[in-house]
Amino acid sequence: MKEEILKNIKTEKDYEKFLDYLFTEQDLKYREFNAKIIVLNIDNLIGIRIPAIRKIAKEIVKGEYFDYLKIFETRLNENKILYFEEKLIYTMVICNIKEDFNNKLPKIDRIISLIDNWALCDCALSSARFVRKNQECFYKYLLKKVDSQNPWELRFILVSLLEYYMERKYLKNIFDICEHITNEDYYVKMAKAWLLSICYVNFKMETFTFLKNCNLDKWTVNKTVQKIRESLRVSKEEKEEILELKRK
Repeated sequence: MKEEILKNIKTEKDYEKFLDYLFTEQDLKYREFNAKIIVLNIDNLIGIRIPAIRKIAKEIVKGEYFDYLKIFETRLNENKILYFEEKLIYTMVICNIKEDFNNKLPKIDRIISLIDNWALCDCALSSARFVRKNQECFYKYLLKKVDSQNPWELRFILVSLLEYYMERKYLKNIFDICEHITNEDYYVKMAKAWLLSICYVNFKMETFTFLKNCNLDKWTVNKTVQKIRESLRVSKEEKEEILELKRK
């Protein structure tokens, strides 16, 4: 029954059945927890755990996903209220569709236009496995967006680098992008600190040198130092050493 609903979302009536099914996966305690950490109105959440959302998206892709996408986009254009989980499933369906990379990019633009919180951004990117086979092309796509004024688009870039470009050959590029993006939004700066802390875990000497000499603002440098010191992959000695980078 579940598979039949998810694979056959062809009409508005089918979509309503799909929404009814989503509420059968609801976890009220998880809903309350998520509302706090995502900083969302609880009325905009159903409360479905991420592994279940991934399974739902994969089932949709096995069926009439083209019709599902059209119905979702129609509802979006009509300004209908959309739950966080509806948006996340849509992003995961797009990421799971096997198609030509150039056909995928306009859909990724639609995903970015939907993002209005850190969880939607980060969870969408964790499903974007197609990037691994199109790494250099996707990198060029990201570079075209570094001057965006949309903080969620900028976070999308930074988390993409963390997820798919944590390699020595991209390290200087990551540092350059971090300095280039000067947006003061909290979630942009947090993504930058997170990204640089992971750079330190993987490339300690290079990242230490960058942080020591960079043009980043004090808050971002200090938050990076904090996140490095919180890492279980950093030795006690290194945690003490990194303190010298903290700015007053």
